[in-house]
Amino acid sequence: MAAFEFWLTDDAGKRLELLDRFAFASYSRVVSGRSTLQIGIPYRDFEKRIKPVFAPDRRIDVWRSPAHGYPLRREGVFLLRKPKIYTRTEDALQIIEFFGRGPVDLLNRRFVVQQPGTTYSEKTAAIDDMMKEIVREQMLFGYAVDHNGLFDNSRAYPADEFSVQFDVARGPVVSKRFAGRNVLDVLKDLKDLSFQKHEDNPLFNERIYFDVVPLELGGFEIFILDEPTGAIILDERGEGLEDEQSITSRAELGLQFQTFVNLRGQDRTSLFEFSVENGNMIKPFYAVDHFDEVNAVIVRGQGRGESQATAVVEDVVRIGASRWNRCEDMASASYEAEETALEEVGRGELTVGRPREELYVTFLNTPGGLHQPRSLYGVDWDLGDLVRVTYAGIQMEAEIVIVYVSYDENGEEEITGRNDVGEIG
Repeated sequence: MAAFEFWLTDDAGKRLELLDRFAFASYSRVVSGRSTLQIGIPYRDFEKRIKPVFAPDRRIDVWRSPAHGYPLRREGVFLLRKPKIYTRTEDALQIIEFFGRGPVDLLNRRFVVQQPGTTYSEKTAAIDDMMKEIVREQMLFGYAVDHNGLFDNSRAYPADEFSVQFDVARGPVVSKRFAGRNVLDVLKDLKDLSFQKHEDNPLFNERIYFDVVPLELGGFEIFILDEPTGAIILDERGEGLEDEQSITSRAELGLQFQTFVNLRGQDRTSLFEFSVENGNMIKPFYAVDHFDEVNAVIVRGQGRGESQATAVVEDVVRIGASRWNRCEDMASASYEAEETALEEVGRGELTVGRPREELYVTFLNTPGGLHQPRSLYGVDWDLGDLVRVTYAGIQMEAEIVIVYVSYDENGEEEITGRNDVGEIG
């Protein structure tokens, strides 16, 4: 049986209380998206121990071990944004339910506020570096700028608690404009663009994922030493004088924006197979979804009336799948002026609008046996992994893009995964 811990912390990651008497708890982990958490706790006991009962951006720090003998690992950190108090019908117990989101939500709290035509709102770079430039300029302490392009740390997250991974110049080089747009939306579009270009030329274009991940803040002290004796030089209060290279932080847990190349997790397709016959998955269903298909996109750019720049991008193969199958969509790209840029936006919409193969599976967290392969979540498979799944006579390589974990008040665990199998060729 898996072991787990739900810690309530302050907004800097300092632990306040172990939440070991909850009525229910569930969380999701999402690839390049906003993870979520819900946890319900008996209210009367909780409000006696924690006052106030809620503050925005307090955190739930979730730890889990997949089985006996495996250490706990951090599953995720969730920023609390909403409390709800209600009375449970079956036993009249008052419950306080907390709702939280993963730290990717921080990206959704900023916009590209600078004017069009500036280096902040128009960039040409490798997608990996472009993502990081945007995040630095809109929310990193010491780098954030205001709408006029002047340094403005009031737009930044707390110093030393939010950081950005170093540039690695990965992914295709592109030119994009995004003045006035939400940062998370821009990053998702850049991710989708990297996928589109990878599909066009997989040898030269890498797929780029992104996330905001927890980062332990381990400060260290370097003291100035007396050269003859090697002793620490003390100040007038009798405390050691710190060298300028010393690092200290009041926060216990920081957050860092990171990118990932080609796969968010690991390729595990050669290790084992998920199937009903192997006893390591249940409740599967397989679908091919054409409901939201888009195979023709009309993109409007800058200008008005007859002078407005327009591009039409089509997938003639998919349109020809039936005599009725032309499925149009309109896209606005008023921030783009060049026709090639409009066509690029359209191709991105075509990628998003492809009919999708979907596989929904409840993966079992099992230790395995003589005739059953081991499939421990967090050991053998994880969020972002590419795994091999066989169902309904079809073998697929499935990328696990969402993992749901839930617990009842007895600690019984259920894990489900949603798999992005890919597009129909």
